[in-house]
Amino acid sequence: MKNNKLLYAVTFLVAVALGAGVLALYNDIAHKKEESKTYPLMLNKVSDAEPSFEKWGKNFPSHLDDFKKMEHKSDENPNGTELIETPFGGSFPYSKIIRWPAATVFWNGYVFGVDYSKPRTHFYNQIDQIETKRNDKEYMNAHGLPAFKGQKGTCVNCHTGHLMAMMVDTDYKQLSENPTAAATKPMPFFDVKENGAQMKQAWTKMNSMPYKEVMDMVAKKHGKDSHGGSHMGMSCADCHHPDDMSLRITRPAMVNAMVERGYEADAKQGIKATRQEMRTMVCMQCHVEYYFNADSTPVFPWSKWKKGEPFKIENFDQYYDEQLAKDGGFKSDYIHKDTGAKIVKMQHPESELFSTSVHARSGVTCADCHLPYKRSGSEKITDHFMVTPFNNLTASCKTCHPQSEQELKDRINFIQNRHAYELRNCENALLSFIQDVKVARAELAKHEKFASIADEKERKEAISKALEKTLLFHRKAHIRWDFSFSENSYGFHGDEEAARILGQCKEVARQGQIELVNELAPYGISIKLTQEATPVAASAPIGHKWPTGAVPTEKMKQTDENVKNLNFK
Repeated sequence: MKNNKLLYAVTFLVAVALGAGVLALYNDIAHKKEESKTYPLMLNKVSDAEPSFEKWGKNFPSHLDDFKKMEHKSDENPNGTELIETPFGGSFPYSKIIRWPAATVFWNGYVFGVDYSKPRTHFYNQIDQIETKRNDKEYMNAHGLPAFKGQKGTCVNCHTGHLMAMMVDTDYKQLSENPTAAATKPMPFFDVKENGAQMKQAWTKMNSMPYKEVMDMVAKKHGKDSHGGSHMGMSCADCHHPDDMSLRITRPAMVNAMVERGYEADAKQGIKATRQEMRTMVCMQCHVEYYFNADSTPVFPWSKWKKGEPFKIENFDQYYDEQLAKDGGFKSDYIHKDTGAKIVKMQHPESELFSTSVHARSGVTCADCHLPYKRSGSEKITDHFMVTPFNNLTASCKTCHPQSEQELKDRINFIQNRHAYELRNCENALLSFIQDVKVARAELAKHEKFASIADEKERKEAISKALEKTLLFHRKAHIRWDFSFSENSYGFHGDEEAARILGQCKEVARQGQIELVNELAPYGISIKLTQEATPVAASAPIGHKWPTGAVPTEKMKQTDENVKNLNFK
């Protein structure tokens, strides 16, 4: 009996101990979960109205030091970081249209055909936008675009760290007075704000203003220095909340697009999402395809890209086809000067392509690779030296991949070189197609049906109508080339989808040539279809301040030769 009592007592004590241990474990897990949601104490009060990263960085000096490394070495900054050159990326801002001159034909009729350089780091996203010839009205007018009136303030949505300041700071009186018509339109992000009307108004007013006027306001308020004024570039305020540095989405166009996809707006962080999801979403604010609607408000064409699904290029086909057919819908960014096709210019769709990748499917975020974790003393922080992962493959890749740095580098190089090879094939097909349409239009202009039309504009429109189906093929082939060319990872963000898109590019261009033959037949016109396009000569540098718009290096030229000859592995 005594033994039984002793056994019961021991069992009870063990059960109590185990219960206490389990409870402690659950408490520890709960504590760690809460800890993961907790952000550091803000010792220095910051505000959206004053977004200077120097001021915000006082709370996080290690992050600030990393961020400032993005300013490259120059006469003004002799202690800066050297420019990073990689085969297709890095931070060396060479002219992409000098390196690949066929692009000038594909963008014939648009400002990118005159000036398009590889972007520098985020430090320069405002500086480069100010300095590009695409913001020089007189230069563009003198180089084949006489109707160009200068870029809209819409560009400020991404190319500044002052966006939140402009939306909340009443010193920007021009933005808070005389609201535009767009200010009355539903925008979920603003609708959940207490002062939503004012902020909505400021945003829509800014979009409709000339870009230079907006920059003048920034310079008047914050100066022209490189660390707080009109040359500030990206700031902490773009991605972090001033109260606690939690991640947030600040670009209204992004919030509107995500709500349309099925996400829920949130008053503090823009969209309801986990912190891990936000580590990708804050990048999605700008690294996307977009267009400007009739009131210059930026729109992400994502309504066909459903929540929880990877992107497909057909999503853009569906969206832009509907816009083309709809009264008052978005028709095109420009009319191609050679073919007359209504062209949609792809911007830099990194987010769309990344969604298709094995990394995205595995829960990897943009920050995991581009802002990898590192140690600063005893603290684990994200590295805010935002450059190509090539710069630190150990931190960016080897936390998951066991291969050596060289093996990983070889793998990246192979994917990008293969992409470059297929992209050049796509360019040949598209360029061949455009050259054939140009010949066809010249022949149709001689035909009695069109030669009798005295007004040149009417004659061109009539010819375009006769080639309507052909020009739709040009539009879709261009979307696929431009998506692949302007996406900044050169295929790496989603190599399988990138390869599929390039395969379609060649196919659609060749289908367009066949349709051209069919549409010429009723007029008794026959042309020889081009298989190998006539090469396009490279343009000369156009007078940028070094290093922007620089001539591609000898190493880049050798890379392109190796790609052309399949001399890579």
